[in-house]
Amino acid sequence: MKFPTEARLRQIIAFVAALGIGVATYITIADSGGGAPTCLAGGGGCETVANSSYSHIAGVNVAVFGIVGYVVLLASAFFADDLARFGGFAVALGGFGFSVYLTYLELFKIEAICQWCVGSAVLMTILFLLNTTRLIGYAGTTDAAVPEKG
Repeated sequence: MKFPTEARLRQIIAFVAALGIGVATYITIADSGGGAPTCLAGGGGCETVANSSYSHIAGVNVAVFGIVGYVVLLASAFFADDLARFGGFAVALGGFGFSVYLTYLELFKIEAICQWCVGSAVLMTILFLLNTTRLIGYAGTTDAAVPEKG
């Protein structure tokens, strides 16, 4: 398998982060209207999760923190330097850890699953893996932003 160029990794990171912004924004908009995200496969898991005491921190929907994280990850994809690589990795690591914690709450405390939350957790996991690959593969380089020819 050929290792992807940093430019390609940055493109994929930007795309996945944009998807994450969309998912987290949908959850936030549904909550701000006093409702819950609509479960596409049916069931009431999304409503149960949205109405739980765990869905807000200091009165702020946890999806808002997701939006902020995804925006930072999107922004980091526009730069090919060590600060952006490490920053993207750090934010993705924090987002991944928070997603694991929220998934634990869904499974063992709330006892309901929100498909949108799972989707966000999957996207954050992918971003963690991509940003880790980017950091390990290109840390300390300055010409990694130049796309491969041919």
